[in-house]
Amino acid sequence: MSGPVAAPPGPAPSPGSSQPPGEPVSPGIRTGPVIVLACPYAGAARVVEALAADPAVAATTGTGIIPLCGHAAQTWQRLDGRGDQSLSRLAASTLRALVTAQMTMVLAEAGKTRWCELATGGTSGASSFLQIFPDTTIVTVHRHSLDMIRAAVHASPWGLHLPRLAPYLSSYQGSTAAALAAYWADSTEQMLAFEAANPHVTCRVRYEDAAADPDRALASLRSCLGLTARPHQGIIREPASTGPPAPQTPSPTGAVVPAAMIPRPLLDRISRLHAELGYPAPEQEA
Repeated sequence: MSGPVAAPPGPAPSPGSSQPPGEPVSPGIRTGPVIVLACPYAGAARVVEALAADPAVAATTGTGIIPLCGHAAQTWQRLDGRGDQSLSRLAASTLRALVTAQMTMVLAEAGKTRWCELATGGTSGASSFLQIFPDTTIVTVHRHSLDMIRAAVHASPWGLHLPRLAPYLSSYQGSTAAALAAYWADSTEQMLAFEAANPHVTCRVRYEDAAADPDRALASLRSCLGLTARPHQGIIREPASTGPPAPQTPSPTGAVVPAAMIPRPLLDRISRLHAELGYPAPEQEA
């Protein structure tokens, strides 16, 4: 399991940081922005709302800042003629100025000092954001594959319409379970690879643990981020939203996912990922 570790001293705190300029920070405390990274239907909103118990945290989703970093970074890499994923100093400083203004606006509107964004668009945007703001902490949220499939079907009983799912639905026509299982496997492998590449700034959380006992499951994460757990309304706001909080992804009961509809090679792949995450093999629970 990866866990956040204090980063070496760097530049001044980013606008999403809870560290006042010039104020010392306790050893091991990370004070920069927080990105909660998960695939759709993983129930990550529960984790974000638990972190938002700290009165300094502005919890948001759908701001577009994280994917913007990914797309802009790719453009800069093409212009700079770079064959790797690194950013030139000019690219990083330019993007830092742009995103700093956006984060400052988000925090000003919320009256908060620490930014926490729920991101469900893959790891590329988070990788770029991390290059721009190296004091960021990435929280990866995982969920049992069959529970994620149940939640997806429960949330969209008349069909799945997320654009990112289209290639999977096309490849596994006639089996929504297999399509969602393939998407879960690809997304999980991507996040595990991200964790392995960034062990000092990532922390893994399982949805089931956070749902069952959030205080215990998130205690070490809160401590490392320097967050408290005061009573709150648990609201994650959409951009410029004044309406009700974003809905939680429920854990539906009674629905049985037919593991037999998932091709054996894919099922074996999922079983290996389950073992790495500490889940039982899917056949044992279908």
